[in-house]
Amino acid sequence: MKKFLACALALTLTSAMFASCGSSDDSSSKAEAKTTTTTTTAATTTEATTTTAAPESTAASGTESEGEAAKDISEMPATLKNYEEASVYFKKDMDVASIVEPFAEKDYENDESHVNLSIEELAGIPMLKVETLDQDDQGNYKIPKIKFHMEKFFEGHEADLEKIFTIKADVVTKAVGEFTGDDGTKSLVPGNFMGAFVTQPTTGEGENSWNDLYDFGEAEWTSEWGSYELTMRPGIKDGATFVNSTEPQYVSLMRWGIPNQADFYIADLRFEDEDGNVIACANFGK
Repeated sequence: MKKFLACALALTLTSAMFASCGSSDDSSSKAEAKTTTTTTTAATTTEATTTTAAPESTAASGTESEGEAAKDISEMPATLKNYEEASVYFKKDMDVASIVEPFAEKDYENDESHVNLSIEELAGIPMLKVETLDQDDQGNYKIPKIKFHMEKFFEGHEADLEKIFTIKADVVTKAVGEFTGDDGTKSLVPGNFMGAFVTQPTTGEGENSWNDLYDFGEAEWTSEWGSYELTMRPGIKDGATFVNSTEPQYVSLMRWGIPNQADFYIADLRFEDEDGNVIACANFGK
């Protein structure tokens, strides 16, 4: 019961902040947020969002639970599914602001948080770090929302944009502040990692469509960090694929609000064609 209540608390606090973000064509009405959690790290992708049961929290018993030892961060690189052959890698000397930026919905007045974007090496892997800066009136951390500029990744070979069928990202969450369980026990764990993975191709009219293809839900209640592969397939939905254009087009990612401070890191992005072949981004390879 104690474990159940801990998870229920996290989900209740998270659910209170489930407003999704908008785009230039008022896509907030198109991206209705739903609580989506699963215990598997492989993403299940459909054209519609799904809702499943929440994983049981093990936060109440400290950094170890149910006989499962906490994992050291040195184990993290081996968990990355796409790092050996990705399309985009992050490097310490890259101009972060030119390829990724935070949303600025209504000047951050509602559920959305200011974020700090930087490149940080985690266990020897340079990654894009997303640090959430704002809290709501209840002390919960608000929603970080970021968008990658696809036209920058494919600059000079924009024709490859329309070949993208599948998009994958290796993401790592890392606790900064402790999670407090229902009995007051504190654990340095990232807890629930829930959010949305979205494509925003250009409409050709100065706007971008909104395609919420994967509402994900994962959790880590034992260790200080968690590692996940996010997968979506824009190729299965009309209007979700990118077009051959130099106009701004985006892959967007957001994580719902949580009660404790936890940063997340993006190790890589992988773009595949319909046959599963990796589409290279020459200026962003290893």
